[in-house]
Amino acid sequence: MTQSKIIVHMTQSINGNITGPYHEAAGSALSKAYESIDRQFGSNALILGRKTIEEAFANNDMPKLPANPETYARKEDFVADTELSHYVISIDPSGKAAWTQNYIQYNERPKMHVIEVVSEKVSDAYLEHLRNLGVSYVFGGENSELDLNLVVSKLNTLFNLETMILSGGGSINWSFFQQDLVDEVSVVIAPVVDDHYNRPNLFGNNNPNRSHVPEVFKIKHLEQLEGDVIWVNYTK
Repeated sequence: MTQSKIIVHMTQSINGNITGPYHEAAGSALSKAYESIDRQFGSNALILGRKTIEEAFANNDMPKLPANPETYARKEDFVADTELSHYVISIDPSGKAAWTQNYIQYNERPKMHVIEVVSEKVSDAYLEHLRNLGVSYVFGGENSELDLNLVVSKLNTLFNLETMILSGGGSINWSFFQQDLVDEVSVVIAPVVDDHYNRPNLFGNNNPNRSHVPEVFKIKHLEQLEGDVIWVNYTK
């Protein structure tokens, strides 16, 4: 089995923000470019951090969890039955994403089956909730410090995911980078400078006790697109 490829694919403003009003200012050219490039990568899997998941797809209150759940082994992952061939992978160590269904629909992309990546600290009630919904889950470690190499290996083995798109937020991008799992970086740059104050950037290390030796990437592709949008694709 080949090793999975991880591609960070994000939009940003000229001054490096990955959220904010630059999306609206850039107009439809930005989203059009982003989606077109995403299709070029030929991936059927999207990795998102829990905060991004909550903002976009699971923003309701947590449903009532089973009162008397079974006890589930923390070494046994769960692969739910699904006819879908595209996946969204939620990096959610504590089991906080309030899922109410086992798939998401994003823009005009195919429906994506939900895979939760959790730690062994997550409750049996939450695991039973996921099972009842038909949401798959894999364990990534004993606590919130997930072993992402293990996670990627499991996703490849269990779901045959050879190329995965990592789309933030910045903290989860950094976690994958820090564990040497980022193969390519694709940045779609809007021709906009917006409010920079306290906004996340592409790779956000929010732990002052952690550092990483600078790593040099090479330009694989550079292109000016419609609406003065720039696409830069870096590789190791």
